[in-house]
Amino acid sequence: MAVSLVPRPRIVAQEITVTRSSSPSRSDVGFINFRRRQTFKIRQFAQQLSFLVFCLLVGVCLPAQAAITISPVIVHVPPDGRAIITVRNERQREVLYQISVFRWLQVDGVDRYEATQDFIASPPMFTLAAAESQIIRVGFRNPQRLPLEQSYRLFLAEVPRPDDNSAERGIVEFAMRYAIPVFVASSSRAGPLPLVWQMREEGGTLVVRVDNPSSTHTVLNMVGLTQQSGPDVQAEMASQRRTTVLAHAWHEWRFPVAHDKLHLSWRIVVQQSDAQTLEVVPHAEMRPHLR
Repeated sequence: MAVSLVPRPRIVAQEITVTRSSSPSRSDVGFINFRRRQTFKIRQFAQQLSFLVFCLLVGVCLPAQAAITISPVIVHVPPDGRAIITVRNERQREVLYQISVFRWLQVDGVDRYEATQDFIASPPMFTLAAAESQIIRVGFRNPQRLPLEQSYRLFLAEVPRPDDNSAERGIVEFAMRYAIPVFVASSSRAGPLPLVWQMREEGGTLVVRVDNPSSTHTVLNMVGLTQQSGPDVQAEMASQRRTTVLAHAWHEWRFPVAHDKLHLSWRIVVQQSDAQTLEVVPHAEMRPHLR
């Protein structure tokens, strides 16, 4: 699957000074001509309509086309530890890219990244002309048998050119950095195991935890809580953030609940990445103890 990625700029503070002329009402003294200066400070201007208006006033252009196309956007590497990624430059100019690979871990429910020399990407740096493509090869230096799926993040970063004259041409350019998840399959043929769900009350908050005992990662599109039952339940509180739980790792979600509702029976509802409907987690109902 190929996806065109439109750059999301970092928060940038930029001052644009717009000068305009205006004339007051005519008086006995005559016409008084004066100029007023207004300074606008724009933050996160790429997502605001006002920024587009200012761009027109001062002659600044922001490229609207996608900056890059990456295929696939999630890389699944077979047990032999080798795969390819195709990158296409959608900009109207030549771009220099640099690649770095990190081991992706989840420690105490938090993502951690560690430098690695075992899993590499080639070429580590390359120049790509406009509308041209580049194949990136990823894999282990020495293929090995893995008892668990190994997870990595491949960071593809645009390197700014010191001789770039975009500012002189009235164009705002952003040096983007893309994070591509890479999963190397284990040598084990064991199938996935059921997720283990728990819920507890902690300081007026319901904490939902999931443990993934499988040798492969799992993806959850939504996790929430409900008091409903039946086939068409709706989440009354939910986290819509797509969450990846790595092999033999765990993750927690926290849902603040009013004190007068803590005594109610709550059920965990989830939506798997490949499902269209919500699912009530069995044996995860909880009636928190009031302290």
